Amino acid sequence: MDLETEEELNHKQSLKAAVHFTVGRICEQVGCEYGMSFSKQVIATLSELTVRQFEVYTRDLEAFAKHARRTTIIAEDVKLLVRRNKHLLEKVSEIAQGLEKPTGKKRGRKKSKNAAGTSGDAPEPTEIDIS
Repeated sequence: MDLETEEELNHKQSLKAAVHFTVGRICEQVGCEYGMSFSKQVIATLSELTVRQFEVYTRDLEAFAKHARRTTIIAEDVKLLVRRNKHLLEKVSEIAQGLEKPTGKKRGRKKSKNAAGTSGDAPEPTEIDIS
């Protein structure tokens, strides 16, 4: 195994350990709240499911961006990902709105008007670069 592959594997294992720790803490909090406990096997299973689901989400988000011929994942991609869960979509939309860049004065090119005679100002998308 070459050094780069080994480092990537170590990084992935570190991320999995962090997810496992976090899931364990969440289970601990929920257990205290509801007077129940979670076995180590359940915590490990939930952790593995979480990691696998994030891998699926990552591939989907990357596909959405590539389909739009972008190398950057934007908030609209995340909204598309969660579109079937109304409550999650509302929460993601709320978070994305809070992250949008202020629409104050900007330097740069003057915006041209479209056929309707408006400048077409739209809020800039929240971005995550995947390149």
